[in-house]
Amino acid sequence: MPPRLSPEARGLILRQRGLIADWQASDVGLSRRRLRWACANDWQQVGPRVFSDRVGSLSPDQIRVAGLLEAGPWAALAGRAALEESGWRAGGDGWVDVTVPRGTRLRGRGLPPWIRLHYWTEEPRWVGDPRRCAPARAAIDAASWARSAREVLFVITSVVQQRVAAPQALDREFAARVRLRNAPAIREALAEVGIGATSSNEAAFLRACRRRGLPAPRMQTRRIDARGSRRRTDAEFRLPDGRLLIVEIDGVGHFEMAQWQADLERGNALVVGTGALVLHVTGWELRNDPDPFFELLATLF
Repeated sequence: MPPRLSPEARGLILRQRGLIADWQASDVGLSRRRLRWACANDWQQVGPRVFSDRVGSLSPDQIRVAGLLEAGPWAALAGRAALEESGWRAGGDGWVDVTVPRGTRLRGRGLPPWIRLHYWTEEPRWVGDPRRCAPARAAIDAASWARSAREVLFVITSVVQQRVAAPQALDREFAARVRLRNAPAIREALAEVGIGATSSNEAAFLRACRRRGLPAPRMQTRRIDARGSRRRTDAEFRLPDGRLLIVEIDGVGHFEMAQWQADLERGNALVVGTGALVLHVTGWELRNDPDPFFELLATLF
């Protein structure tokens, strides 16, 4: 039989997705002893300090709340966890990022290994319930904690494309921060979401071709696709076997669903109309990680 709960306890557990921390218990008429007793009666302990009112695996939403409760009453969700609570759809990375005031001492046996603890000295702006960093702050933090420049780009572009945070808010947050990890990659990603594909991408493509000894491509060539529409291709090569190779240089705006679908349709019409082989590369790749694409391109010559 589960423990009898006061209305305050039921309300708290309901708001917290079926979870309660031992440090909250006395405020709602419970004790750690009663929480432990409940674990023999259809409850379970899911962390050193957190209990669930049902047995079974936790959902991703519950895991985020559990991480928040484990870190104590001054904690807030940060980074990816905060973004997910704000509607970001990107899949978890196996961690729950939580932030607390610098100097906070955690009682008991410490934190579970799936929680990453971060510290703040100036209190950020909090939003929502469960408490979390505002989306722009969370996005810049998530990018600064990323393990690669590609992950930085993914965080920034997906946050903008899903309208979790606006580019202007990200720019302001980035400008206000000092000593950020991954700062050059974040600056590049912010520029990418701000400008999309530009002629600078084409210049980067030409420079990369020259450095690798590849033939000089024809740029901005007019073509007629299978529907009779006039198109301009970004770059073209004539391969040794006589085939036409078209390279399209995409900006991050092409990752939007509607734009991506339109690009697919235009690309199909271009292939049918010209018989060309078509490859795609992003402007970000050209400036940050060009080797994989150009190694593949070189195999065609």
